[in-house]
Amino acid sequence: MNERICAPSAPCYADLRGRVALVTGGGSGIGKGISLRLATEGMVVCLCGRHEDTLQETAALIRAAGGTALPIAADLAEPDTIARLMATVAEQAGPLDLLVHNAALLRARPLAQTTPEEWRHLMATNLDSAYYLARAALEVMVPRHSGNLILISTIGAQQAHHGMNAYDTSKGGIDSFIRSVALELAPQGIRVNGIAPGAIDSQRHEAEVPAAALHQPYVPMLRRGLPAEIAAAVAFLASSQAAYITGQMLTVDGGATAQLSPPGVFI
Repeated sequence: MNERICAPSAPCYADLRGRVALVTGGGSGIGKGISLRLATEGMVVCLCGRHEDTLQETAALIRAAGGTALPIAADLAEPDTIARLMATVAEQAGPLDLLVHNAALLRARPLAQTTPEEWRHLMATNLDSAYYLARAALEVMVPRHSGNLILISTIGAQQAHHGMNAYDTSKGGIDSFIRSVALELAPQGIRVNGIAPGAIDSQRHEAEVPAAALHQPYVPMLRRGLPAEIAAAVAFLASSQAAYITGQMLTVDGGATAQLSPPGVFI
């Protein structure tokens, strides 16, 4: 196991420079990592989320490094808010080239304790928002025959978490949405892909993190991942290096879904 995991400090994909990206949930966790990486690639990064303070903090980091950031407070459970969000991006940043839908509610609760109101709110935030965001993005992308949608899912959509039925169900819907919309939009020159993260330490964003601090014995690579490692996958899929990839789910999980059970547990 490597002693340190390093995030790149320079651009890797020249074709992304100057393009406009919207990252939902872009102020913290995985979304923060994605925002920082896309800014490193030279993109104009519009980052949205519910918490103004975290958005401003991440935007300040981007600007301090010489990048361009537009923080926008938005609750994606509200369709009207999404319409205003997309209008703001168009007016203040320009035509959208890349949509990264990362924002999601995560609830760990048994089915019997999940109220109808909680179920509907989680579906509205995690799944319905993908529909509204994609519809709005297409209004910009289809006339230009160019664009890229990347939706963040979870390995829980492939192999369920214990006690997280609503969350995993919403992400399973995201996986199906990706495949269906990718087929529809491929002739229009628009690519649609997803990323399924495994165990990610979303609180750590340093350029270098000691691997010992990320130790996770149930993952074959023996550690949790970093937001920067999900962001690396996003940058690749957004770039022209992935020009022939659409309708796919890229799993970034340290090998977790490759195993039937953790070492020493036989089924």
